[in-house]
Amino acid sequence: MRTAVLFFVVFLFLFSCSTDDDICAGGEGTPRMKIKFKTYTTGKPKTMDSLFVSVDYGNGIVPVIERRTATDSVFVPLRVDDHGFTDLYISTSQQGIKSQIRVKYNDKTEYVSPACGIRKLYENVSSEIITVGPVPGIENAQNEIINENKTHLFLLF
Repeated sequence: MRTAVLFFVVFLFLFSCSTDDDICAGGEGTPRMKIKFKTYTTGKPKTMDSLFVSVDYGNGIVPVIERRTATDSVFVPLRVDDHGFTDLYISTSQQGIKSQIRVKYNDKTEYVSPACGIRKLYENVSSEIITVGPVPGIENAQNEIINENKTHLFLLF
């Protein structure tokens, strides 16, 4: 009898852990906006030597990216509070002149899973320059943000 109980307990331990943990680790969360850079005059891809991006999430301007190394793209999280737009402040130096870019969108929610919960998706995405500075132009590449695979916005320097 004791051997049968021990065998049953071992059997339960072996087969009770056969499924994956319910952890949100597969990138199913709210996607960030992917931004790449181009040369204003030629439209060719550009690598930035330094880039500073700040965002107004509703409680003041917050620095999001401070890169002093060469980069060809950045990911910027947008607002998730049903406000309808996010203001980005772009500069090539920490204390330099900033370009203000307003990204407008319609957001919707989507249920992902019990571990991930709900994520935001952005539709009808458009951008406009509010204050010209180091960024004299922009190109909207996608009108929706549903994942981070595609470039959503090109900044022209």
